[in-house]
Order: sequence, then C-alpha cells, then structure tokens
Amino acid sequence: MGTSPLFSAAPTVTANSPSPHRSSPFWLWLHLLSLEAPLIAVTWTWGLARLHHVPIMPGVLLGLGLCVWIVYVLDRVLDGVIHPSANLDRRHVFHLRWRFALLPVVLLSAGVSAYLALVVVPAGLMWQCVALGLMMLLYLVIFHAKGGGQWRWLVMPVTCVTALGVVFMMPISFGFQLLMTLLIAGILVLLFSPKLHEWLTTALSKDVTGGLLFALGCTTWTRFIQEGGDVVAMGLEFLLLGCLFVSNLTGISSRAAQGRWIGMGFGIIAGVVWLVITERIARSLGTLAAGCGLGFIALLLLDRCRKSLSEDAYRVWADLAVLVPLVWLVIMV
Repeated sequence: MGTSPLFSAAPTVTANSPSPHRSSPFWLWLHLLSLEAPLIAVTWTWGLARLHHVPIMPGVLLGLGLCVWIVYVLDRVLDGVIHPSANLDRRHVFHLRWRFALLPVVLLSAGVSAYLALVVVPAGLMWQCVALGLMMLLYLVIFHAKGGGQWRWLVMPVTCVTALGVVFMMPISFGFQLLMTLLIAGILVLLFSPKLHEWLTTALSKDVTGGLLFALGCTTWTRFIQEGGDVVAMGLEFLLLGCLFVSNLTGISSRAAQGRWIGMGFGIIAGVVWLVITERIARSLGTLAAGCGLGFIALLLLDRCRKSLSEDAYRVWADLAVLVPLVWLVIMV
C-alpha cells in the first residue's frame, strides 16, 4: 500500500534512505505513481469475492482503484506542500514536482468515479462508498490540519459543514446520520483546540487510521453483497485485514507499533481458528485467517532483513508481503 502508510506518515529521509533527487529504479515506479495501493485494493477485493464465491459486477474494481489512487495522490501532494522540502522523500518530491500534471488526471478520475457511482453500481453500494469517501475526506482534514492560518480557520470548517450537509442528504438511517453528525461536531471541536488535535493525531496515528480505512475499502463489496449475513464473521474479516494493513504501514514508521499489531493479528487468528473448530463461523474465514497468518510471518521475516534494505526496497517487499495471503486464497479456494 505504498507500504508506507496508506497516507504515509510525515515524510522523512533517514541515513538509509536514497536521495529523493536520485534517479529512480524501474521497480519503484508503481510506488512513485501511487499505483501500488490501488492494485493491492483491487486485488484484495477480487480475492475476497473469490473466497466468498460471489461475482463482482462491472465498475466495482475500476471505481475502487480510481478512488484509492485519488486519495493517495492528494495525500502525497498535500504532504509535499505542507512539509518543508528538506524533509521530503522520493515519492513526495515526485508528487510535488508533478502536481500540476497529476491534478488534472485526479479530476478526470473523480469524474469517472462519479459516473460509475451514479450510473453503473447499485444505489446501496454507492451510498456505502459515499460514507467511506466522507470518512477519507475527514481523515485528510484531521491529519493535515497543523498550524493555523486559512487551513485551520477556513478550509477545515467549510469542509466539515459541507460534509454535514452531505450526511443529511444521504438516504441512510437516522442512527447513522446521528453518528456522523457527532463525529463531524467532534472534528470541529478539534479544529479549535490544538491540544485535543495533538492528542488525537498521536493516539490514532495516520498509519493506524489509514490501514483501517483501507480494510474498510477492500471489504466494501463483499459487505454489500452479503448484507444481512453473519455480522461476527464480517467483523472478524475486517479486523484481520485491518491488522495486516496497519502492520504493513507501521513497518517504516514504528517497529514497536508493527510488533503490537502483528501480535494482535495472531490473537485474532487464534480466535478465528477456535470459532471454526467449534463450527460457530464458516470455514472460509479460517482460510482467510491462515492466509493472513502467512502475511504476518512474511512481514516478520522482512523485518529481520531490514538493515540490508533501503526504505524504498523495504516498501516494495512489504507490499508483496501483503499479497502473500491472496496467493494462499487462490490455492485453497
């Protein structure tokens, strides 16, 4: 997933990092063009559909890939604009340098995504995607909201008020509208309280939030198509993927955090195995848990090779580790 955060953490250059101005090897171009995360999201959505034996209707994979790409590009451009140029790594330098070429493509991609949402996919799926997109937008607002000026006092309040209006236009339950209203109100409070804002962004890092949102995106189609199904199984599926993606994203920023999330992932796997053995949930979830276990093991093995890898190489290998469970699913399903 870029294998630095689905929304990377504040960009830094370490002694083991290549200069952002050095020519890039061919194997890094998917990462530089922000294509690695869309490919992973699309592949995981396909894999989950295969696991549950459900078809994927036209437009779903394309729409998901475009939306993920848009969010990644915007996040990296914003990082490049907000952070000092001396602290930018290779991918942020690339997005900052080519932002005027990338942004028109973002607008075109947004137009195609809107067409797919309004014309091609079912209305229920569209509103799930709108809700997820709203959370993504608020995510960007929170984690790029540093300092004062127009960003804090104009852009963010307008964004929150607009989001609130969108929530009340959605054909969704009153309970969900109330939940989103409380969330947006909380964000508005954070905007005007720097201490609360600092506490939130520290307690819920970009890596964690980004990984969980990525898991929500990858499970959107199967969650929609199985609406009314086993809520416990769907929740465990989300948690397994969330732990895997967060472990991927924290690999660069915090090895300690990565270890905690991998440990949590193995704990969830143990719980899933017990539920499968006692026939409380479907065996397909056991297959997914075993695959995710292989992904966690791959990340642990990669961590042992960390000192011999550049950050760019680590990101590429970590992306491949996230795809290891899908190879297992193809073999077993």
